[in-house]
Amino acid sequence: MTRKNEILARLEKLYEERRKLKSDDGVYKLGLNASFGKLGSKYSAFYAPDLLIQTTITGQLALLMLIERLHDAGVSVVSANTDGVVVYVEKDRRHVMDAVAWEWMLDTTYGLEETNYSVLASRNVNNYVAVTTDGRLKRKGCFAPPGLSKSPDFQIVYEAVAKQVASGVCVEETIKACDDLTKFVSLRRVTGGAVWRGQHLGKAVRFYYSTEVPDDEVIAYKRNSNTVPKSAGAKPVMDMPGAFPSDVNFEPYIEAANDLLVQIGYSEEVRAQMRLI
Repeated sequence: MTRKNEILARLEKLYEERRKLKSDDGVYKLGLNASFGKLGSKYSAFYAPDLLIQTTITGQLALLMLIERLHDAGVSVVSANTDGVVVYVEKDRRHVMDAVAWEWMLDTTYGLEETNYSVLASRNVNNYVAVTTDGRLKRKGCFAPPGLSKSPDFQIVYEAVAKQVASGVCVEETIKACDDLTKFVSLRRVTGGAVWRGQHLGKAVRFYYSTEVPDDEVIAYKRNSNTVPKSAGAKPVMDMPGAFPSDVNFEPYIEAANDLLVQIGYSEEVRAQMRLI
């Protein structure tokens, strides 16, 4: 085996070990977070409000100290939450940010991890889409794909916005090219059940926007006739069809995607400017 093959084999082994450690990290993180959450529950054996406050307040004060130092050094702080800070800094002032971060780590004994973005578009601190400098797409909150803890809610809208931010493909093109109905539906839990055109739909209602339904027609709560949110012009689909329906109304999805682009402050001009930095 040549030296090159040895190195490649070693790298592959390291990658495999990293994947395993990453998986283990997720398991342990879930357990630690669950235990930490119980510190604030008086019904739990882990109840310890002093430890809860000590953990959260210490971290938040440390982050505030970092934010203050960055601001004083002329580094723009874009946003922050309980465990991270997003900053904007020109390349020729990168050394200033690094010096502040290094001094902060020495003073607090905390470590900092870094992710570099070429594009960041956010509705708020917990809902954003970003493109890293190595081309990876990062989606959080409403932009993240649905899962066990997240019900479908017109996912094509967020997917189209993320694609436009990442690659410049217009939302209309993405939406009209999609033939996966699961991305066009919204699932709503309706207490007491829902009705549509006199038909009882149950307590979990799935629907999509249809060209066969007038804009002023809604799915309603059975008990009080209130409108189920976002259901105006929508058609229930309690059983998913085998083929993509011909009556899907693309316009509400396109309008919602364009509205979301405005909310996150995105424009082609902004994207072009950020690509140059």
